[in-house]
Amino acid sequence: MSTRKSNQSGSKASKPPEKGWTCPDCGRLFKNRNQEHSCIRINPEDHFVGKEPHLKEIYEALLKGVTKFGDVNISPVKNGVMLKGLSTFLAVKPKRSWVDIEFILAEPINEYPVHKTFRYTKGKVAHFVRLEHPKDVNKKLLRWLGESFRFINSG
Repeated sequence: MSTRKSNQSGSKASKPPEKGWTCPDCGRLFKNRNQEHSCIRINPEDHFVGKEPHLKEIYEALLKGVTKFGDVNISPVKNGVMLKGLSTFLAVKPKRSWVDIEFILAEPINEYPVHKTFRYTKGKVAHFVRLEHPKDVNKKLLRWLGESFRFINSG
């Protein structure tokens, strides 16, 4: 693994965004040219090895839902899988028996299943949700993730 000032890319759930920069070393797509990151090549499937089988079903349900928002780039990193348009709108972090997800919105949502929020910047609030079953990927969650996709990729 090397560290480089660059961009990101990775597997694509659909065609890549029209803007951005692809790191020539790791192939990850980033919003900004020469964005700092760790060049690491990992298969998204590696995050599910040795874990409960339903975690892969949760991940697949998330992918099925978010690819309806537009062009989504799958960027696996050491601790999870980042889903991006031009920028990351969803972090998927498989654990032993559940999947943690993180997404950004302009305002906090203080309702279940969001279990934690914090103000990331003046105009961005990080939201944390724990998914334990594929059915947890429901219309309400996908609505929030769609808002995150549009919010993060609007500017």
